[in-house]
Amino acid sequence: MKKLERKVFDEVYCRIRILVFFIVCSLVIAIAVLPFLVYNLTRSITKISNKSVHRLPTTIIPSHYRLYIDTSQLEQYIFQGTVDIDIQIKEIVNEIILNSVKLNITKIEFQHDDFNFTLNGSVTYYKDYEQAIIEFNQQLNPGNGRLYLSFNGKINDQLNGFYRTKAHNRIGLCTQFEPGYARQAFPCFDEPSFKANFTITIRAPKYLTTLSNMPVKLKYDDGNDTCIYEFDTTPVMSTYLVAYVIGHYDYIETRDSNGVLIRVYTPTGRKEQGVFALKTAAKMLPFFAEYFGIKYPLSKLDMIAIADFGSGAMENWGLVTYRETYLLVDAHTSTQKTKQDVALVVAHELAHQWFGNLVTMKWWNDLWLNEDNFASWIEFLAVDYVYPEYDVWTQFVSDTLATCMIPDALHNSHPIEMPIQRPTEIDEIFDDITYGKGSSVIRLIHAYIGGEAFRRGLANYLAEYAYKNTVTENLWSHLSKTSNRSHLSDILSTWTKQMGFPLLTVKQKQQGNNRLITIEQIRFLADGTKDDSLRWKIPINICTKSHPNESFYQLYLNGTKEQEFLLENIPETDWIKLNLFSVGIYRVHYPQSMLEALTPGIDDRTLSPQDRFNIQADVYALARAGHIGYVDYLKLLRYAYKQEENLTVWKSILRQLTELSSIFDYAHFNNTKKLYRSYVCDLLSNIYNKLTWYPLSNESSQAIMLRSLILIQLGVNGDNKIYDEAHRRFKKLFINNNQENLIDPNIRPAVYLTVAKTGNQQIFDQLKSLYLKAETQEERLILLNSLCHFDDESLQNQALKFIWNTTVVRKQDHLTAFSSLASHNRRGCEICWTYMQENWNKIERTYGQHDSHLIHFIESIPALFASLERSDEVRKFYINHPNPLLDRPIKKALEQINIRRLVLERHEHSINQFLSG
Repeated sequence: MKKLERKVFDEVYCRIRILVFFIVCSLVIAIAVLPFLVYNLTRSITKISNKSVHRLPTTIIPSHYRLYIDTSQLEQYIFQGTVDIDIQIKEIVNEIILNSVKLNITKIEFQHDDFNFTLNGSVTYYKDYEQAIIEFNQQLNPGNGRLYLSFNGKINDQLNGFYRTKAHNRIGLCTQFEPGYARQAFPCFDEPSFKANFTITIRAPKYLTTLSNMPVKLKYDDGNDTCIYEFDTTPVMSTYLVAYVIGHYDYIETRDSNGVLIRVYTPTGRKEQGVFALKTAAKMLPFFAEYFGIKYPLSKLDMIAIADFGSGAMENWGLVTYRETYLLVDAHTSTQKTKQDVALVVAHELAHQWFGNLVTMKWWNDLWLNEDNFASWIEFLAVDYVYPEYDVWTQFVSDTLATCMIPDALHNSHPIEMPIQRPTEIDEIFDDITYGKGSSVIRLIHAYIGGEAFRRGLANYLAEYAYKNTVTENLWSHLSKTSNRSHLSDILSTWTKQMGFPLLTVKQKQQGNNRLITIEQIRFLADGTKDDSLRWKIPINICTKSHPNESFYQLYLNGTKEQEFLLENIPETDWIKLNLFSVGIYRVHYPQSMLEALTPGIDDRTLSPQDRFNIQADVYALARAGHIGYVDYLKLLRYAYKQEENLTVWKSILRQLTELSSIFDYAHFNNTKKLYRSYVCDLLSNIYNKLTWYPLSNESSQAIMLRSLILIQLGVNGDNKIYDEAHRRFKKLFINNNQENLIDPNIRPAVYLTVAKTGNQQIFDQLKSLYLKAETQEERLILLNSLCHFDDESLQNQALKFIWNTTVVRKQDHLTAFSSLASHNRRGCEICWTYMQENWNKIERTYGQHDSHLIHFIESIPALFASLERSDEVRKFYINHPNPLLDRPIKKALEQINIRRLVLERHEHSINQFLSG
């Protein structure tokens, strides 16, 4: 018995040991693996949450905000407020979720229309999603009700949300709510699809001007050196269009032909500088009303110049805010370029009053529908209507099309239509692609379907979706109907839903009196690598020697890699050119024989300015990508463009020559840069001899602007005659009463930049004194740019210190000046890069971690380098300063560094030989 018991015991003990062993092993494995399981599970949950929780639920819909803002303590940079929001509850809920950031919600009440009692609520903040979760002690049933909130917050200094401005030691307040900053000023449903009415009341010091979207309905003194302003209720609109401004302002006013009251608000004592913008707006507002077939929906339009403003302008409905340099024009000191810029920006913002404000994108992935699908295109149409002498449509190709094709040729480009998960991601795509490529696509559509079909399609679209939200397909549908082109969406989707653009390689063969051409498409990449995965559907207009300014053939590349076309009745002596007027968004690679045949049409200007622009821009891009030699480009300029007189063509040439010059700062041969400067001065000699320093009577606005560009290039490239004349004019400023020796505003930049380049301490101090005494922001910016263009290293360091002096340089101008110093020469770039590395945390605090200024710092400074060593530094910098906002900009900067490095490796030797010959 005992033996049996022992045996049984031994068996049980053995089994227990085995069981314990397995348990211990399992625990060890669990302990080792569990953290990874939890980590991966958490990541999965986070990914799911990021895609679902960041957007507000649609179970609650706001219809009316009654917003009260108390700014009586603005000197302490704090404000209080209340907001009553009428909401519709669509299904049973336990909580109300809305957006709130950096606000302290102090009181919460809710009253359902079906009940007489009020519920008190509590709030939990979800910082990552910028949301406030408001909970009650009982569920909320479907129906209508009103949410009452009290809150307070700080008036920040970051140029967004509700922020403070300062000019002449006087504080003002301003709002900037696009894309997702209204939530910093009051709790709200801060997504564009949650449109509602707004009734706004503001308490402000009585000595300040107080404005909002709508006219003042009632104003009364509350007895405490403050006034209460009650404004009329707005139409239904998105939160990002709400605006209020408080500060010291004068104004001038007029009424347009439809009776709309238009005012321009300026800093006190400068209202005459608002005259140009006022006259421009008074002509453009009726133009838009007629073009769209819908009258301007409000009774007033205010346009106001803000001392500190991060972007160019903002289209707030009825209260458009501007940076001073994009609204104010001094009749005596402003340049022609400033007038043109003001006209374009005013046109852009007024177009938004319909396209963007009246009809709004449903979500930010259709941002281009708001910014580029229309406003960035029609601004040119409106300016051409009001100021046809500006010839802005020709300039479109150099100012808009060309600038968007540079970043869009990178591997790390992005489509026009991009998925956006949260508003903090939107700043990343407020760029040349969203603005420039989007408006270029619209220009393509307009040309393809015709102006009248395009206008009717837009008018029908606006009429159907007035006070509503839309997606891109809604617009395509209307344009397809009015143009009777059902395939329009198929064409356009290849341009908006995929990044990049094609390179068309052309071959031709003469067959009797006909021309057989073969066109092959592949994605164009700036580094010359191949990506054969994308295809575009491309309308192509062709002109010929016999028909140089009309579309002699209309071809359609239907998305295949290669197509053949037989062009009839084209004699062997006729050249052909693709992309008439540069309407298409693509590069063309011609065989040498076809390019040589086009040269006489360039030289004698048979080809249009847009086509002359297009040919050399494509050749430059092909050389930059390594498809052809840079010498081919330099020869083309010398033999075909030396007689060129058009502003648009020269803008493009000079931009490209400037880039090549900055690459030669890293040249391996000591004399490459010197030889190159001599080449540039020789290339510009003919156009300089035609323009000289002196304006001619009745010369065009383009000639005025071109003179400035030519003089600047000759000055910075060391032309002796320009150097002497610039110094003579500069010295006269400081002789006796300089009011008698003022420099023509249009050539001031040329004078300042020329004397700065090789200038000494005295000239630096003189420019700085002019800056400190300048009366307009336009003049200050010209001088600030000049202070950043000295070759002397010690003066560059002084400029760097001056740039970041917040008492004399406005926050909005730090980046502009910093980029100017970096782009001046290699040493300037190195100084700025060192500063960035040592002060990046400070820069992030200054602008905020999600602000687009950070993107521009990355894309403007390290992208100017041209070596593998600097690439490594940029990578390490990002490892030390991770920020999701900068993922793409860092990759783009690294690409640009590599491209610039490859240009030197591939081309410097042959360029040096050519220039030495």
